[in-house]
Amino acid sequence: MKPLRDYGEGQSEEPLISDGDRYRLLVGSITDYAIYMLDANGRVTSWNPGAKRFKGYDEAEIIGEHFSRFYTDEDRQSGLPAHALATAAREGRFEHEGWRVRKDGSRMWAHVIIDPILSPAGKLIGFAKVTRDISQQRAAQQALRASEQRFRLLVQGVTDYAIYMLDREGLVASWNRGAQRFKGYAEEEIIGQHFSSFYTDEDRKSGLPERNLEVAAREGRCEQEGWRVRKDGTRMWAHVVIDPLFDDDGHLIGFAKVTRDITEQKAARETLRRSEERFRLLVQGVKDYAIYMLDPEGRVANWNTGAQYFKGYTEQEIIGEHFSRFYTDEDRQSGLPARALETAAREGKFEHEGWRVRKDGTRFWAHVVIDPIRDEEGVLVGYAKVTRDITEKREAQLALEEARSKFI
Repeated sequence: MKPLRDYGEGQSEEPLISDGDRYRLLVGSITDYAIYMLDANGRVTSWNPGAKRFKGYDEAEIIGEHFSRFYTDEDRQSGLPAHALATAAREGRFEHEGWRVRKDGSRMWAHVIIDPILSPAGKLIGFAKVTRDISQQRAAQQALRASEQRFRLLVQGVTDYAIYMLDREGLVASWNRGAQRFKGYAEEEIIGQHFSSFYTDEDRKSGLPERNLEVAAREGRCEQEGWRVRKDGTRMWAHVVIDPLFDDDGHLIGFAKVTRDITEQKAARETLRRSEERFRLLVQGVKDYAIYMLDPEGRVANWNTGAQYFKGYTEQEIIGEHFSRFYTDEDRQSGLPARALETAAREGKFEHEGWRVRKDGTRFWAHVVIDPIRDEEGVLVGYAKVTRDITEKREAQLALEEARSKFI
């Protein structure tokens, strides 16, 4: 008779469940793992729902059969099933991943653990075998490895950028072909070396390499331009981006560093800057012409010495003001300023002579040329305006015409 448990007055009495029964109920409810037993020779002696789900065999079909039928032909020929049991018996455990075969002949990638079962006297009486189908995890891992391999090949194939990794201390952990091309170091020369060796002596003394890593770690990115030093001691002007790398728990594990040699671009920018500066000085030095720019709406964008000389306005007074203030009331009312810009934009040039008004209200006779300014895509970005005071020339012409008329 099974022992009874006292549930108290008014409650039904139920038989106690033994530890063995609990274990069987537990194993029998598991479907995510194949959990079953083998005898000492490797024949199946128990079978849970998870085993049926993964392997495809009913309990009646498989009990008493040798577990080697779950292995591939190659593994059986190599003696893997016997090796697995021998290892478990000798070392107390056998763990392995590999292909296993279902009843229908399809394969799954399985994670397998085999533990020996010993009698109280220490005699081997069988094995406990736990198998899990991890085909999906393996496929995901393989896809990740393939993706990482493609990415590694991509990075390695890049030669226009130095792309490499640093550990948390700034030691070089990887090195691509672009890095070798720009820096001059072979991979075996630079791996494990501190990245500060690429900086100038001045930058190292000032602690710039360490500050760059601190900024990247704190702000999520460090971007900079500056001189860097190649293996042979020559310098290049580099554009550098440093990004921190974190693990899944948010811990800093290193840095990704991308460097590009922009020495030629810097030289081109410097040449352009000097050219623009010379042009600016040239325009600013001209006093016989008012030379200035307007934005697309006709507001003054810059102002040269000649413009101040003719118009009477200082740069601070006129920048941002509309150029129509230089026209007479009559011309503004007739819409001449707007027509001038429209004509320049439409025909590529506007040329005109007429009265213009200085800051003090006096008038002068001006020769005006307005040219449209467009960007590389042809979009109108403003106008160049050149004005010359030809009042004296006009008066001389009028006087000459008047003198000639007297002799006619």
